[in-house]
Amino acid sequence: MRIFDFVGLQEMILVMLQPNRPPMNAQLDAIIVDDEAPAREVLHSQIERHCPFIRVIDQAPNARIGYDAIRNGRPHIVFVDIRMPFESGLDLIDRFDDREFYVVFYTTYQDYAIDAIRRQAFDYLLKPVDAVDLKSCADRIREHFRIKMLENGDFHRKLEITTSGQRHFIRHSEILHVEASGSYACIYKSDGSRLMVSKNLKYVESLIDNSKFVRVHNSQLVHLNKIRQCNYRTNSITLVNGKEIALAVRKREDLRRRMAELLSGNDTGGGFDAALA
Repeated sequence: MRIFDFVGLQEMILVMLQPNRPPMNAQLDAIIVDDEAPAREVLHSQIERHCPFIRVIDQAPNARIGYDAIRNGRPHIVFVDIRMPFESGLDLIDRFDDREFYVVFYTTYQDYAIDAIRRQAFDYLLKPVDAVDLKSCADRIREHFRIKMLENGDFHRKLEITTSGQRHFIRHSEILHVEASGSYACIYKSDGSRLMVSKNLKYVESLIDNSKFVRVHNSQLVHLNKIRQCNYRTNSITLVNGKEIALAVRKREDLRRRMAELLSGNDTGGGFDAALA
């Protein structure tokens, strides 16, 4: 049984303006937070059965573990129970000031619907979760996500890569460039951090699979939206953080074309601010 549907005004306007929308095929990652293991497993099974475009990447038995799972996993959706020992699902969501994931509360109690609305939850489902309601919720999340992708380009796309036994999730929008280092590759991020992975640059490029990333050199894969300046006289590129990268002569024309497409708006991925020298 569903208590309410929280759908933003922006989504409704965009849906009306785009009646002939292409299908959305992106896979969405989800995390389930619930202190009852049977309830977690039932929901997981329902998602696998009725929402094949959603992948449950983790489960958490309480808010504390759930917080770490959400921070590390960077999911698109969080399904969270409300009444849990020590810290409620409401308190857990309050810890994320600028969250980028969809929140779906699922609980035995009807009393917290207003609290969920105030936290801008996408939906509120009652246990036992009805399969029709779950699928309806998931379909609306997928459509909302598709619209946000059209608006914001690669903001929500993620690179999933495992190194040293740890799985990392990096949003494409966080990547400045990827640099080859022998049979390894180093991913440089906007926050100044970097991640060395035991895969070569070609392999990482295939995982990213995003038209906004272009090879400017045999050893460099650059995010077009992170370029501040291109200097074709000195064959160099300056990124938004001030870092200068060599541009191979044979790559210049391809880069010119890709940048022109982005500036003209032919690329659906959003804005680009660069000086062409």
